[in-house]
Amino acid sequence: MFFFSYISVNYNILIRSVFVSTLMMSATLASATEVTTLRQSVDYALNHNRLLEADNGTVEQARAGEDMATSHFMPRLDLSTGVVRTDSPGNYFGTKLNQQRIQPPDFNPAFLNNPGFINNYQTSLQLNMPIYQGGALWAGRKQAGHQTEAAEFNHNYMQQQVIFQTIHAYARTRQAKAAIHAMETAVSAAEKRHQDTLALQKRGILIDSDVMDARVHLLRSQLKLKQANNAYAQAKEELQRIMGLDSTTALSVEDEPNLLLTLGTLDQSIEKSMLSRPDLKALEQSYQASEASIELNRAAFLPHVGLVAGQEWNASTAALRSRNSMIGATISMNLFSGGYDQAQMRASRAKEVALGLKIADHKQQIHNEVTHAWRMLDESRSRHSSEREALKQSEESLRIKSLRYQQGLAKTSDLLDAQMQVDTTRLSSIQARYDITIAQAALQLATGTLNIEVIQ
Repeated sequence: MFFFSYISVNYNILIRSVFVSTLMMSATLASATEVTTLRQSVDYALNHNRLLEADNGTVEQARAGEDMATSHFMPRLDLSTGVVRTDSPGNYFGTKLNQQRIQPPDFNPAFLNNPGFINNYQTSLQLNMPIYQGGALWAGRKQAGHQTEAAEFNHNYMQQQVIFQTIHAYARTRQAKAAIHAMETAVSAAEKRHQDTLALQKRGILIDSDVMDARVHLLRSQLKLKQANNAYAQAKEELQRIMGLDSTTALSVEDEPNLLLTLGTLDQSIEKSMLSRPDLKALEQSYQASEASIELNRAAFLPHVGLVAGQEWNASTAALRSRNSMIGATISMNLFSGGYDQAQMRASRAKEVALGLKIADHKQQIHNEVTHAWRMLDESRSRHSSEREALKQSEESLRIKSLRYQQGLAKTSDLLDAQMQVDTTRLSSIQARYDITIAQAALQLATGTLNIEVIQ
């Protein structure tokens, strides 16, 4: 009896242990597949945003182009093999000579004129090495390097744009969620007002128009609540799209966004943007690539020198026999190409001039973007302060009018107008709070300093 009791006790302990372990594993899996904070959302977006992933291919193409340009400095080794069957007298004699099988009877004129067929299995190994290409190899390598850096800078700027889009969408989703709570409170207040007017109407204190006004106010509040729910769903869907969220990951915007902003004065921000903006750096790299392109085109007017070495085997059967070797140097120079090289040079110079003008214009654009973002941040802070004070004032006005209404000194329409003013101001105050976060992110994007580390 004691033995079976001992087994039962241990069995219960085992079951409880398995149950607790299962719960812990479930919690771990849930946390691993749920995104809740702004920082997690940005991190997820940087790893799953579809357009950002597609741009990785552009960067990889540029890096591959740089590797290809580097490979031109290296010797090229080619191996080929094949078989030929011919009865051409010239080919027959040359093939047999290469096979090192010439015999005195082969010089018989009758045989030379009608030799019959011969098989030749030829395997060749050829080495080509560029020595001097007029500077084309170095120019091509330099051009490819600048193009790679331009692609990487553009990708970095795209990352910052994805971070901004995620912050913007997350803040708007939080705003919509707060708006739902505000409108639920407004609908509850409107329902109470409506019930109060019905009760006062039954007592003969209010007339039908007062009840109608309260009913209209309730209907409008319910409509705004529905609109708030739709806005939340739309904002969340946009956030999911930007993040590239898959069906196995849950999204819950529970974190209040908070950014660390350390930029200094407006002039300091503009100066920093000129040094930090990745898209400006990308344009500058493209400009340097165009300069290298001019050097590359100039090489077409200079001689090209290369070394060549080869070895081949010729046999009447599939075998490596009768080895022949060759080594030499080649010098080539383009004397006339119908004006093609001159046209290429003109096109490269025109591109260089155009990029120089684009850089100057882009600097002015960045200056304007930073200035605008700075103004918007200052405006959003002022608006937030103003809306908070307006909310306090409107709530106090509603309190006073409610007291006057209870004393019969205020009309129902006045009370409902005051309530609507509170509801509208509360929504404006909520938006103003999140506008600050978006304006902060926009300013950091404009200065080229937006990264995941600014999220607190």
